[in-house]
This record gives sequence, C-alpha cells and structure tokens, in this order.
Amino acid sequence: MPGRFTALRLASFLGGLATLEIALASPIDAFDPFFLTDHMLQHMLLMMIVPPLALLGDPPIPLLRGLPRWIRRNVLGRFLGWPAIVRLGQLLTHPVVGLFAMSLAMIGWHLPGPYELALRSAGWHEVEHATFLVTSLLFWWPVCQPWPSRPRWPPWTMPLYLLLADFVNTALSAFLAFSGRVFYPSYLDVPRLAGISAQNDQVAAGAMMWVIGSFAFLVPAVVITVKLLSPSSPAPRVRRLRASHRSLLQRAVLPALTLTLPLAALAYAWLTPDRIDIDEDVVRLQDVAGPFRVSLFAEPGSLPAGESDIAVLVQDRDSGEVILDAAVGLAVQPIDGSSSESRSEARVVRATREQAANRLLAAATVDLPSPGSWELRVSVRRGSDEGTVSAKLEVEPPKSKHGGSP
Repeated sequence: MPGRFTALRLASFLGGLATLEIALASPIDAFDPFFLTDHMLQHMLLMMIVPPLALLGDPPIPLLRGLPRWIRRNVLGRFLGWPAIVRLGQLLTHPVVGLFAMSLAMIGWHLPGPYELALRSAGWHEVEHATFLVTSLLFWWPVCQPWPSRPRWPPWTMPLYLLLADFVNTALSAFLAFSGRVFYPSYLDVPRLAGISAQNDQVAAGAMMWVIGSFAFLVPAVVITVKLLSPSSPAPRVRRLRASHRSLLQRAVLPALTLTLPLAALAYAWLTPDRIDIDEDVVRLQDVAGPFRVSLFAEPGSLPAGESDIAVLVQDRDSGEVILDAAVGLAVQPIDGSSSESRSEARVVRATREQAANRLLAAATVDLPSPGSWELRVSVRRGSDEGTVSAKLEVEPPKSKHGGSP
C-alpha cells in the first residue's frame, strides 16, 4: 500500500525512535542528576516529540505485517479480536482518557515527592520515563489518529483538546519559573556545574517547559484548524506521485536510517559499562583540595563489605568548570586498630571516566574487605597541581541472599 505507507511516514516513525534514543542514551542523560533543565528537556522529548512522530508513521499495520503469519493469525489476531481487549483499546484511546492520563503524569511526577523518588531510585526513574511515554502516546493518539483507527470525536474538537493540554503545561511551567524557592532539594545537595544556581536552573527549566510545550501543542492546533478551513482534495497528479514515485529518499536515505538506528543502539550498549552508575548514589563528600573542588558519590548509608562502586566529580575550585583530564586515584585503609605500616600500604585504584556510566565523573570499584571504619582517600593530579581529600566510610557485614548477615 505505497499510497498509505509513504516514505515520509517511515521517516517520521524512524525520527521518533531516534529522538527516543537521544532522550535516554545521549549526553542529555549524563547531566540530569545535576540540572533540572536537562531533566526537563528529557521529559519534553518523551512527551512532546517522540509520540507524535511515532504515531504519524502509522505503525500498527506495518509492525503486525512484519511478524510471521502464524503469530498474526493464531496469537495476536485472536488476542486483539477478543471483545474485552477491543473495549479496553476503545477506552484507552478515548480523548478524555488521553488528556487526563498525560495531565496526571505531568503534574504528578513533577511534585517534589515523586520527583525526588525518581532521582534517588534508578527503578522509579525508569517508571517515570515509561509513564511519560505511555500516557503521551495515549494523548497524541486522537490527534495523529494512526490508520486504521477511527476518530472518537469530530476533527474540530482537536484544537480545543490541544489547548486544554497547553493550559496544564503552562500552569505547571509558570509555577516552576516564577516560584521563589527550590522545589527539589536534591539539586541543592549535588555539585553545581558552570556556576548555575539551583534556583536559576529551576527558572530555566520552567521556561523551557513553557516554550517547548506551547510549540508542541499550539502548532498542531493551528495546522489542524487551517486544514479544516481549507479545500481537501489533492490534485490527481499529486496523488499519482504519492503512489508511484520512488525518490532518492526511498532508495537511499531511508535504508541508511534503518541501518543506522540499530547500529547506534548496539554501539551504545557495547560502550556502556554495566557496573557503575550514580542513579541511586548520593553525595558523600564535597571538599576543596588545592585548586580542585572534589565531590564523592557512593551508595547511601553504610556500605557492605566487599566491592563498592565509587564515583568522583572534579571541578575547578573557582569557576566550577568540570575537569575531565585529571588523574584520580582512590585508596582505602582501616581507621581503627591499624598499624602505620598497614596504613602506608593502602593500594591505590585509578578512577577513570571509561568506567563510569556518567562520563562527567571518574569511577572505580574499591575493595572494602571487612566491617568497620575505613578511610577513603581521593587524590587528584593535573599537571603540577595536586590535591587530596578524605572521607570516612562505615562498612557493615555483607548481606546474604535472604537479606541478613551470613
């Protein structure tokens, strides 16, 4: 059906997938523990850009046709034709459900409690992103109306539908931009990058949400209005070109995009380490060492005996600029009941950016062999500049698989 599934629709669907990868697997994700503005950009991409691009590609039928015939007919065909599933699909794609679901997700996850929970927990962070994406797909479904679905409301209601969503977005973004206090305490605790205060970061995040959201909702509303007020029968020559013309876009650019996206995903999966991340870590130390400002990230509370992941952020003491080329070493030694000889023989482990999931940091895995009080010494060297800071770590017995001590 070349007239229905055009090259432009394929490009739109692939653009949605590419934007999703940019939102979740790019340097944008590296800055979100430090900047609300960056985190807000992630949310806007997941809610305002990815869903309409993906749905404008009319993906349901092509995705089903790509499956083996026996799965389509004997498994998915029976499942999707089950009356309860049909009724559920009709309910979920109703405009009222889509508007309510996305508004609830937008407001709910930006309340201080849920937002802080997502910052502290990697699992809840993923739930937050999934909620934004799924509820936004439900919201944009009546606007894009992917074939072969049928509209539940007349077309003239869609501009009003988009204006209601813009009202929710504007109210929330104005609340963030014009508030006189910081709503998310975590951004007061983490190191501030580039000299941007937590309050100014929140104002910028609210302004970004306001601008991107307004464009995302109002531009489609204007386009739909103009389309409703304009003649709607394309010339015969245009219809023939849409159905039969195989352009350079179809022959070369789209196959290249089709290959590039999975290759980029595989490359990212291969390059990303599987050990160290800071999604659930907290700032354990912020101190000045010579010309450096050093921040230490580790798990909250007492650490279990054995291997632990430690991440270090190095900044210029005066400007706050992140330093990426400093040599960082970590060494642990016992505090209680240890001789000076054992203390002097503490093994130094080099922390590198290659070991960190967040490439703003240097990270390493250190060994805490037994329970007790341990000193973690962080040494930083860049050219002739050197600095050292120390932090006290409390180590507890390792937990067994059943949650207790062995």
